Amino acid sequence: MPRSKQVDKQDILRAATEVIRAKGHNALTVRNIAAELGCSTQPLYYEFENADHLRAELLPYVRQQYLQFRFSNYKEFGRHFLNFARREKELFRFVYLRRRERGETLLDDINYDQTIRLLSHNLEMDVETARRMHYQMQFRCYGLGVMLATDYCEMTDDQIERELTEYYQIILRHYKGITDDGQLQYWLNRSRNLIL
Repeated sequence: MPRSKQVDKQDILRAATEVIRAKGHNALTVRNIAAELGCSTQPLYYEFENADHLRAELLPYVRQQYLQFRFSNYKEFGRHFLNFARREKELFRFVYLRRRERGETLLDDINYDQTIRLLSHNLEMDVETARRMHYQMQFRCYGLGVMLATDYCEMTDDQIERELTEYYQIILRHYKGITDDGQLQYWLNRSRNLIL
């Protein structure tokens, strides 16, 4: 009698991710995942009680695989997030276009504390102001991400760069109380390591 194929939790999560990427989150069924794995549904029920349990574990898995990264400057967060929305539309929809649990964060940003420290230090602003400023950038990126993932618009790499730079200048003016172009240029030069 041939030995049954060994399937572990990571295999199942990888296969579930591929089902979403290829067919969308509505196709995320135990049968479709088993077909992707080339096995029966039994190993899936061994690892997960039901489809809801699998989905709950799949969210942090997708976040870790696609959204958690270390960056070297401020714009990288926006670039990475928007490229995820543009290139992995179905996964973006699975993670972000769903009903949220109470208290769940807007975006996945493992660099949040570092980002706030960088903004606060480089822009000589208090931590709370840096938080509010960064929240505005997150909010902008989320909105653009939704438009990209739902095919409302398309953006090239250059357009993403311009959008992030222009919006950074807008929120920089607001949160630093900048009233003229000379002041803006000074703070852009001071923070160029954040926006390259």
